[in-house]
Amino acid sequence: MKCLATGVFISFIITLIFLPEKSNAIGILKSSNKATLAEDLKRPRHVFLHGNIVTPSLIHNDIKVPEHLTEFGFFHSGWTIDEISEVSQFTTFVDVYYNEIDIMKAARNHGLKIWVQVAPIFFDGYPTYRKRADYLERWELAKKRLEPFSDIIIAFDPLDEPFHRSKLNNQTLKLYLEEIAQLVKESFPKAKRAITFMNGTVRKSNFKKIIPKKYNLFAVNYYVGESFQQQLVEKLMVKTSHLDVNYYLIPRAFKTSNRGFGSISESKLISQAKQAYDFAIANPKVIAIYPFVWESIFGKDDYYLGVDNLERVQEEYRKIGHAISNTR
Repeated sequence: MKCLATGVFISFIITLIFLPEKSNAIGILKSSNKATLAEDLKRPRHVFLHGNIVTPSLIHNDIKVPEHLTEFGFFHSGWTIDEISEVSQFTTFVDVYYNEIDIMKAARNHGLKIWVQVAPIFFDGYPTYRKRADYLERWELAKKRLEPFSDIIIAFDPLDEPFHRSKLNNQTLKLYLEEIAQLVKESFPKAKRAITFMNGTVRKSNFKKIIPKKYNLFAVNYYVGESFQQQLVEKLMVKTSHLDVNYYLIPRAFKTSNRGFGSISESKLISQAKQAYDFAIANPKVIAIYPFVWESIFGKDDYYLGVDNLERVQEEYRKIGHAISNTR
């Protein structure tokens, strides 16, 4: 097939292969008003335009993802530079600590955004997670290091499951989290301020009274069983319906020797991935899917086998991630 472009004949050779991650690809969507369900997702096809042309085209002619679902990435996905090139093929962001500058540079080089963990700035760590005396000084130093990356920061995360982990009483912790949110908002107004609540926190009768103000992105985790969206995410949405917030989903994406989480098959992990995606496309206030975890964790007493070591689960998330990241 030949066509005339700026007076030059260009040969178009269509090749059904995968392009490298985050190329200068242009997404082309077949017009459709109906979102593609998880069961119908497939790897994207690509077109190479050979000749005097700079930008190849990405063909996603049978996949439709609603505009509200813009982000996809894994917890434990940006903890080493080496893995970034792999996850960048099908994610939009990686999870990083505030002081991992080299990883942030690698993320930028691969076209990724970052989800920044800042707990060590403000909390003293395991097992107490209490307020640091020098948190303001720590924040000033961190802020200067983070400013060059302000354009790729999706969200700041003050402490995972704060009302479960911290030994501060709930009201003191609530006020401290609000102070942290204000500091972040003043310096990085475009970034989201995110909190992941533990399922037990959301279930509490006094949950509404301890929800910190100035946060605008919420999630709840629940790693036991299936259909966590209907069991807990909807409960979180109802209890925070009076607030102007968005949500992200944290489907379970690991196997573990820790008996507290129970045994789960790869088939059920895949099922939960599909449930999360279908729930996300049906709920306009869900903007991100953030599975736990990408990189496997091997501790002293137990292990968490992540998606990097679960091939079938990884393939499902690759399809989901490609759908979200490559149609943006």
